[in-house]
Amino acid sequence: MATLPTTTNEITAEWMTEALRGSGTIDADVSVTEVLTDAANVGVGFMGEVATVGVHYDGDAGDAPTRLIAKFATQSPEIKTMMHPTRVYEREHRFYAELASKTPVRTPDVYHVTCETADEPLAEQYLLLLEDLSGLVLGDQVAGVSPEQAESALVGLARHHAAFWDGKGLENAPFAPPINGLLNRAGQGIYEASLPGFKQVFADALLPEMVPVADAYTANHPLLLDRLAAMPNTLVHFDYRADNLFFEPDADGSQGSVVVIDWQAISVGGGAADVGYFIGQNLSTSDRRSHEDALLHRYHDTLTENGVTGYDYATFFEDYRLGLVYGWVIPVFAVGSLDASSERAVALWTNVIERIQDAIFQHNAQEFIS
Repeated sequence: MATLPTTTNEITAEWMTEALRGSGTIDADVSVTEVLTDAANVGVGFMGEVATVGVHYDGDAGDAPTRLIAKFATQSPEIKTMMHPTRVYEREHRFYAELASKTPVRTPDVYHVTCETADEPLAEQYLLLLEDLSGLVLGDQVAGVSPEQAESALVGLARHHAAFWDGKGLENAPFAPPINGLLNRAGQGIYEASLPGFKQVFADALLPEMVPVADAYTANHPLLLDRLAAMPNTLVHFDYRADNLFFEPDADGSQGSVVVIDWQAISVGGGAADVGYFIGQNLSTSDRRSHEDALLHRYHDTLTENGVTGYDYATFFEDYRLGLVYGWVIPVFAVGSLDASSERAVALWTNVIERIQDAIFQHNAQEFIS
């Protein structure tokens, strides 16, 4: 095969032809004649590069995409080495290759996966070609999702959790680590290192009563993971937030179903981790307080409708409370990569901090931190 591109401007028509033929996206008698990229549609971040790519064909390409998303792992040796133990790239790439077809929640169509792991970080190779979802409605974590969007997101999440309940379908998925395994336990050190800077940057948003909870969280991080692991196990997304969700309106213009992206953090553990994270941080405080009970029951009812038994609502609600307080780790982690010059980034995390504190104290979830 043609040399694997490591950045958008290295994608050639020859490579794209081989990639799309290999996945069955185009037939052997169809060729890519031109690959179009726009620098304005290339996003370069800490974890890698994501770009919108246009494709022209020679021959009858049928329903093959004329626009797609190319997602590359970082080419920074330092970052690639640092991220190697977390296996985040392998988790996402193998999810799309092996598990995406097993979940009832919609994920982007997959046109190509390169997933070549190695003991040496710089020898690993990763690349995804995915469906362009720009025609759908992207969630907005700064503003918060609407109650209708939240319901769609939780129905999709419950169906996904039910499909993998008690580890079903994960028997041959060692790339999805246990939620309390070494990969996630490493977060304790990251939290401890991030906390002083977090307290300084977000001092105005931090409630006085949250300070001792935040301080005690460090020692409790592995204990919370153990409790999440003791719940009925499923495939946890572990970054189920508005900015990773698209909404596909129904024909009548109603909210419709959710489409979920960014599967880098998948783990095996209690699905309440996803629910607590999503509800606690992705709705405005007023919307959460007004709609939380109905949304929680909608999620739990959907689990039951999809075959989950032996998990009553009272148990789920206690697990949800734990999921709320575990989610506190996320904004503290985020300060390490915060772009303080970005008004959106600062507004995002300020809103998240205010929302999650309100949810934690309303439900006395701080009692899980000793």
